[in-house]
Amino acid sequence: AMTSLYENLRSLITVVDELRDVGLQKYISLPRIAAIGTQSSGKSSLIESIVGLDFLPRGGGVVTRRPLELRLVHLNTQEFSGNQAWAIFDGQEKKITDFNDVRK
Repeated sequence: AMTSLYENLRSLITVVDELRDVGLQKYISLPRIAAIGTQSSGKSSLIESIVGLDFLPRGGGVVTRRPLELRLVHLNTQEFSGNQAWAIFDGQEKKITDFNDVRK
């Protein structure tokens, strides 16, 4: 089953690469990173290390229980201080600056 999963993922990655090659990235955002693996294999830790902030749930058992789509936006350092970061959840406008609240 895992072999077919990886074959399907490879096919998906190839399609995304082909869409990027023909210039679709100019019109819609295409994923650049996908973290896929078995339970407790370090997917959440990998994402947090890329972002540079701890913001995902922690604990025993299955903690990150669903797929997560994360969009990172680089801020212009002339407009924003280097330590200014926030999260916004889809469908909400409130900026959350306390990443313990994001984790909850």
